Amino acid sequence: MSTVNYPFTGREQKSMTFSPILDGTVYTCQMKWNIAAQRWYLQITDSSDNTVMNTAVVGSTTSGCINLIEGVFTATTMIWREKNGQIEVAS
Repeated sequence: MSTVNYPFTGREQKSMTFSPILDGTVYTCQMKWNIAAQRWYLQITDSSDNTVMNTAVVGSTTSGCINLIEGVFTATTMIWREKNGQIEVAS
Protein backbone atom coordinates (compact mmCIF):
# COMPACT_ATOMS: atom_id res chain seq x y z
CA MET A 1 0.00 0.00 0.00
CA SER A 2 1.35 3.43 -0.90
CA THR A 3 0.26 6.81 0.42
CA VAL A 4 0.56 10.20 -1.28
CA ASN A 5 0.02 13.35 0.79
CA TYR A 6 -1.39 16.63 -0.52
CA PRO A 7 -1.08 19.73 1.69
CA PHE A 8 -4.45 21.16 2.73
CA THR A 9 -5.07 22.93 6.03
CA GLY A 10 -8.67 24.05 5.52
CA ARG A 11 -7.61 27.66 6.06
CA GLU A 12 -6.76 28.27 2.41
CA GLN A 13 -8.09 31.45 0.84
CA LYS A 14 -8.91 29.83 -2.51
CA SER A 15 -9.83 26.50 -4.05
CA MET A 16 -7.15 23.84 -4.37
CA THR A 17 -6.74 21.35 -7.22
CA PHE A 18 -4.74 18.11 -7.22
CA SER A 19 -4.63 14.99 -9.41
CA PRO A 20 -4.41 11.73 -7.45
CA ILE A 21 -4.60 8.18 -8.77
CA LEU A 22 -7.87 6.67 -7.53
CA ASP A 23 -8.50 2.97 -8.20
CA GLY A 24 -5.75 3.04 -10.85
CA THR A 25 -6.98 6.08 -12.81
CA VAL A 26 -5.90 9.73 -12.60
CA TYR A 27 -8.72 12.07 -11.56
CA THR A 28 -8.89 15.81 -10.94
CA CYS A 29 -9.90 16.75 -7.42
CA GLN A 30 -10.85 20.25 -6.35
CA MET A 31 -11.45 21.45 -2.82
CA LYS A 32 -14.02 24.27 -3.01
CA TRP A 33 -15.33 26.48 -0.23
CA ASN A 34 -19.13 26.69 -0.10
CA ILE A 35 -19.97 30.05 1.44
CA ALA A 36 -23.62 29.18 2.15
CA ALA A 37 -22.75 25.94 3.96
CA GLN A 38 -19.55 27.39 5.47
CA ARG A 39 -17.57 24.25 4.68
CA TRP A 40 -15.25 22.66 2.13
CA TYR A 41 -16.51 20.36 -0.62
CA LEU A 42 -14.54 17.85 -2.68
CA GLN A 43 -15.39 17.61 -6.36
CA ILE A 44 -13.84 14.77 -8.37
CA THR A 45 -13.93 14.81 -12.17
CA ASP A 46 -12.65 12.33 -14.74
CA SER A 47 -10.48 13.03 -17.79
CA SER A 48 -13.58 14.05 -19.80
CA ASP A 49 -14.46 16.62 -17.10
CA ASN A 50 -17.50 14.59 -15.96
CA THR A 51 -18.26 14.91 -12.25
CA VAL A 52 -17.72 11.56 -10.52
CA MET A 53 -18.64 12.80 -7.05
CA ASN A 54 -19.15 15.98 -5.05
CA THR A 55 -19.19 15.64 -1.28
CA ALA A 56 -18.78 17.64 1.90
CA VAL A 57 -15.33 17.27 3.45
CA VAL A 58 -15.03 15.98 7.00
CA GLY A 59 -11.71 16.08 8.83
CA SER A 60 -10.29 12.99 10.53
CA THR A 61 -8.27 12.84 13.72
CA THR A 62 -4.80 11.32 13.81
CA SER A 63 -6.26 8.07 15.16
CA GLY A 64 -9.60 7.92 13.29
CA CYS A 65 -10.27 7.67 9.57
CA ILE A 66 -13.19 9.09 7.60
CA ASN A 67 -12.81 7.95 4.00
CA LEU A 68 -14.07 10.83 1.82
CA ILE A 69 -14.47 8.64 -1.27
CA GLU A 70 -16.05 5.54 0.28
CA GLY A 71 -18.82 4.02 -1.81
CA VAL A 72 -17.44 5.40 -5.09
CA PHE A 73 -13.86 4.11 -5.09
CA THR A 74 -13.09 0.69 -3.64
CA ALA A 75 -9.30 0.20 -3.75
CA THR A 76 -8.29 3.73 -2.70
CA THR A 77 -8.96 5.82 0.39
CA MET A 78 -8.81 9.60 0.78
CA ILE A 79 -8.58 11.02 4.29
CA TRP A 80 -8.19 14.63 5.38
CA ARG A 81 -5.97 14.83 8.43
CA GLU A 82 -7.18 18.28 9.44
CA LYS A 83 -4.77 18.65 12.36
CA ASN A 84 -1.79 17.68 10.18
CA GLY A 85 -2.93 19.81 7.22
CA GLN A 86 -2.72 16.82 4.83
CA ILE A 87 -4.99 14.91 2.51
CA GLU A 88 -3.83 11.28 2.46
CA VAL A 89 -4.55 9.20 -0.62
CA ALA A 90 -3.74 5.52 -0.07
CA SER A 91 -4.00 2.68 -2.55
